[in-house]
Amino acid sequence: MKSKAKWFLLGGLVALLVCPLPGCGQGSRMSSQQVTYMIVNYAVPYIDHYYKESVGVEAYQASGGIGDVTPFGQWVPNYVGNGIWRVQGAVATKGFGNCLTTWTFDETTSDIRLIGFTCD
Repeated sequence: MKSKAKWFLLGGLVALLVCPLPGCGQGSRMSSQQVTYMIVNYAVPYIDHYYKESVGVEAYQASGGIGDVTPFGQWVPNYVGNGIWRVQGAVATKGFGNCLTTWTFDETTSDIRLIGFTCD
């Protein structure tokens, strides 16, 4: 009997690690802070990759790329539905000056896309 209780308890702990509370299994979505963190920390440092994917290789080569960027200011995340977030935020670049970036993040696929890049 003790063995069954031990496995039941262990199974419950594993379930909590895989699906943390609250909202487990209820279709909960990421918070706006989590999505913003993902974009700023995992996409912005690789902005050249996302820019090339967005505009194509020829346009990317003609622009010379964006290079190193530094995010600054307030980043604004908006949930648009169906697991899709749109996040806007500013970055400072050496070659283009200050630029406004717009990104999408798909929670279901973890796909990140740069959909807007406008500079002063």
